[in-house]
Amino acid sequence: MTPALRARQSATIVVVSSIVLALIGMLAIYSVTAVSAIRNGHVLSQTFVGQCLRFLVAATACFFVARMDYRRLADKGRWWVLAIWVGLIAVLLFGVDVKGARRWIRPFGLNLQVSEFAKLAVVLGCAQFIHLRRNLMGSYLRGFLPAVAWLGLTVILVAVEPDFGTSMFLICLGLLLFFLGGMRFKHIATTGLVVLPVFILFMVTTYSHILPRLKSLQSGEPHPQVQRALNAMGSGGLFGQGLGAGRAHLDLVWEVETDFIFASIAEQCGLIGSLTVLALFGLLFWHGFRIARLARDDRGYLIAFGITFMVAFQAGINVSVVTGLVPPKGISLPFISFGGSSLLTLGIAVGLLVSVARQVGQEASAEIGDYPEDDEIVHNYYSRPKGVQESLV
Repeated sequence: MTPALRARQSATIVVVSSIVLALIGMLAIYSVTAVSAIRNGHVLSQTFVGQCLRFLVAATACFFVARMDYRRLADKGRWWVLAIWVGLIAVLLFGVDVKGARRWIRPFGLNLQVSEFAKLAVVLGCAQFIHLRRNLMGSYLRGFLPAVAWLGLTVILVAVEPDFGTSMFLICLGLLLFFLGGMRFKHIATTGLVVLPVFILFMVTTYSHILPRLKSLQSGEPHPQVQRALNAMGSGGLFGQGLGAGRAHLDLVWEVETDFIFASIAEQCGLIGSLTVLALFGLLFWHGFRIARLARDDRGYLIAFGITFMVAFQAGINVSVVTGLVPPKGISLPFISFGGSSLLTLGIAVGLLVSVARQVGQEASAEIGDYPEDDEIVHNYYSRPKGVQESLV
């Protein structure tokens, strides 16, 4: 099978897996909101209807992005990052305060969480930064410092919302891509040993809810919210209690339609349902990384790898929170949790993966002239930065 066929096969599997996960999410949201809808005299809840509409918007965005050239989108990487900075500042100034956090802004009646779009902007920004400075990434002054400066500003703007979980997520995502692009590990390690403890100390001393969550993990006693989720998961058994059954959605597990929806799936569909969800994520991860390995240039590789890691890491953190392996964080389960900004970001991300896959195997001559700065990559089909080459060995 040629690289082009393998890439398109993987793209098809990624799209199908994403759609099935989103449908499972809508079914789970329907089941956990049906009781409250009936109590209010409605057949369907506004939450469920809203998620269906958001799915259609995300699917439309995925379709159009998939037909674009990912390199043209990556060319504007710095502008995507700048737009995110403006959006995050607007959230801090004009955002809606919910439970002591200001993470949402409502322009024209839309409820947007800009930090979700920041994840995708970091992927595109890192890919373009590395592409333009691939020969300077090993330099501390000309590669490391400029990269960390703009990534650090993005992280700080998210952290002060406050959103500690997403800010740490962006640090891991950005530094991983920079490392793959040729940034030296010693630069990352030495700076991290100084900056990361200061950052954590600032968050712990500034926001009172963080330290108790860390202490609950250290003491071995789950956070009360996590304990409720574990009880719900344990009651599901092998085959679950059935859709709409169980008690997790009866106000026993808070935020059950968002951060803890995996607990409700385990309760209603049992171990079989939980493993099905994890298997679908596994398919998506495997074929996302496969698209990255088949990408024709450095930006395609980094974008595909970054998006796949973004989904994989976020899903891993969410499941780890629900099962009590890590302290509670406000990290949603990709494709499944309720949320329009998250679903739209993921739709665009899947579209970018398909765009990278579509370019595999195309004639190199089609790229010459359109992107003269990529001539070196055009004549070397699998050319990648030093760090990327090492990562594939």
